[in-house]
Amino acid sequence: MNIKQLIIIVSISLVCIYNATAQVTTIDTVATSKVQHFNFDDMPSETIGTGIQRKWFHGEKGQMTLFNLEKGAHIPWHKHPNEQITYIMSGKVNIKTIIDGKETFVVVGAGEVIVFPENIPHEFWALEKTVDLDIHVPVRQDWLSKELPEYLKKSN
Repeated sequence: MNIKQLIIIVSISLVCIYNATAQVTTIDTVATSKVQHFNFDDMPSETIGTGIQRKWFHGEKGQMTLFNLEKGAHIPWHKHPNEQITYIMSGKVNIKTIIDGKETFVVVGAGEVIVFPENIPHEFWALEKTVDLDIHVPVRQDWLSKELPEYLKKSN
């Protein structure tokens, strides 16, 4: 991991902490908190669509997802009540979203970040093999079941 990636990851983490609701830390809250430790390299990938694999975990208030997208992979038009921060670690995607009230296409490449406020529709096409790191706050409730959300079923 280079310094640029580390700075991006730390920045994303700080945004998640900032967006979390304020909480007074007491001995009781520290004692009941659960520290979690994950290694993406050791986690199995799940295929959730044609050319789309993901690894993800969640804490109490947010989640992190690592997508591996093959060239041509498509994540259909959708929205959710979660802020989404997307960091393209490698590769390039074309994203359709709403900017200033108009449908707009944005090409986002390696080292770039795009932030979707809650309930803003978006859609992804992988222009090349891509690694995409997403942060969602709060946790995506629609991902907690074993059933894929309807929009992901359309990517198969």
